[in-house]
Amino acid sequence: MTFDDLVEIYRHTQFGADGEGALTIASQAILDHLGAIDADPRLYDDVQIGLLDDAPPVLGAKVRIAVGHPRHSLGLLVRDFDALFQAPRAAFEEPSRYYVVDPGYASGDLPAPATLARYRALLDVVAILRDAASYVDEVQRELVFIGAEKTVVPIAFRAADLGTDLEENVARLKRVFHDPLHGDEKREILATAVVQLVGGLRQSVRFPHLVRNLDAVCDEVDKGYRLFVSSFSYSKIRDDVETARIEFVGKIHKTIVDIQGQLLGIPVATIVVASQMKSATGCGLPFWTNTAVLLGAWIFVALLAIAIVNQWHTLTVLDTEIRRQQQRITDDYALVSGEFADQFEDLIGRIWWHRAALGAVGGVAGLSALLATVAYLMLTARGSGACIALWN
Repeated sequence: MTFDDLVEIYRHTQFGADGEGALTIASQAILDHLGAIDADPRLYDDVQIGLLDDAPPVLGAKVRIAVGHPRHSLGLLVRDFDALFQAPRAAFEEPSRYYVVDPGYASGDLPAPATLARYRALLDVVAILRDAASYVDEVQRELVFIGAEKTVVPIAFRAADLGTDLEENVARLKRVFHDPLHGDEKREILATAVVQLVGGLRQSVRFPHLVRNLDAVCDEVDKGYRLFVSSFSYSKIRDDVETARIEFVGKIHKTIVDIQGQLLGIPVATIVVASQMKSATGCGLPFWTNTAVLLGAWIFVALLAIAIVNQWHTLTVLDTEIRRQQQRITDDYALVSGEFADQFEDLIGRIWWHRAALGAVGGVAGLSALLATVAYLMLTARGSGACIALWN
């Protein structure tokens, strides 16, 4: 006989309080099973169903039977859900085959009673709690948390402890632990919340109190994890921003370093122009010297202008990238973005000053070349321009 055969018998039995029941023989299968049990003592030992009436059973009759617990490997026969919850390993997983006399429910029946749905949700909580516990004693049905002191939480509960909001709170808790990211930290936060909630209670009431106040546990886990993530993200963002700031500062300063050779050439060129230009009255050596010096000055200014324009474009690219990074921090981490505003403003200010410096250098170089041109015109006599007319 299978457990399904026993369930068919249980469904047609009115159970009494003393292990007896009144069975209605509603089918030939039930009648055949009774005959097989009566004829085979070993089968009786397995199913623990015996006839109490002397008259032979007949189809459609109601007979008195003694009903005991079947062999455990067949399935469980329990009076109510409270008894089911006390079954071996029922604290960690739902038994595979069982029949609950009140309300007449067999495993696999649809729809499942609300109590059973809450019990299944509770098993999800137990699975999460056992991962958060320091260790689990499955024989004693205990969760053990070890922190500043040892906290034991026996897994003992009744159907009355499974509130109507249990499934909703279980869903909240599962959402937190669904993502494996920071799993160890989440379990530590949960363990701390459990110990704080039940640590001061008697062991016998700890788990029911935990189940009834699961919403408070969810709140603590949510707040603790948000605090952890905020701290983690802030530290990471701060390191990233500081690294980017150092990199940007280096690139900004490099715009001056790259042309500092040309910048050092400005005073040298000024001295050369001032010392080499002589008064020229014809097409002699002074004229050609002055012309060469002026041409060199303008070539120097042209090369310097090219370098300044190139570095100006580099600063423009850096300014765009800095503002993009600032906007990304503002969009992704609005709560902490204000903490880094000064660093971005400092970088933008540095770019402004470097642009001003490049503009000033370009202006000084252009003015120097213009003054050199004026000096050239003043030192060169009128009509000397004909000296460069190669066709003369």
